[in-house]
Amino acid sequence: MAALALSDGEVVTGRGIGLGTHHVSYGAAVADVVVDRRTGNIVATHVYGALDAGQVINPALVENQIVGQAIQATSRVLKEEVTFDKTGVTSLDWVSYPVLRFAEHPQVTAVVVQRLDEPSTGAGEEVMGATAAAIANAFFDATGVRLRQYPMTAERVKTALAAKT
Repeated sequence: MAALALSDGEVVTGRGIGLGTHHVSYGAAVADVVVDRRTGNIVATHVYGALDAGQVINPALVENQIVGQAIQATSRVLKEEVTFDKTGVTSLDWVSYPVLRFAEHPQVTAVVVQRLDEPSTGAGEEVMGATAAAIANAFFDATGVRLRQYPMTAERVKTALAAKT
């Protein structure tokens, strides 16, 4: 089998998939990302999130749950990190603990897997882990490099890309 041919462009795109579970419900996600190799910036442009919670009584509520999970997971994977010094936590405000802003969040397509023949199993946080994995896999698809620590900051991206060459 031939090796995967990756783009050598400054800006590259990738798509990844991830799966997650929480107790007895299941989540899946597909993420599309854009990676700027020069700046190290990753932008998640679209996340497709699916949740199988058996019979879903209120699908609209579960769709909202999926959207929230995908956006929160994207924020955690790309930006959020608690920082410390020798005396304690130093990330005490929204400047020192950055979160994804409204203008930065991906478009989210929510899919509720409705299984009327199954008992309702609950819609918790199944799509969060799946979204994180999907973004990491999309980065790999775009660059051929694995990032195993989050948040996937510009500095970490640039370091990982430089180590590849």
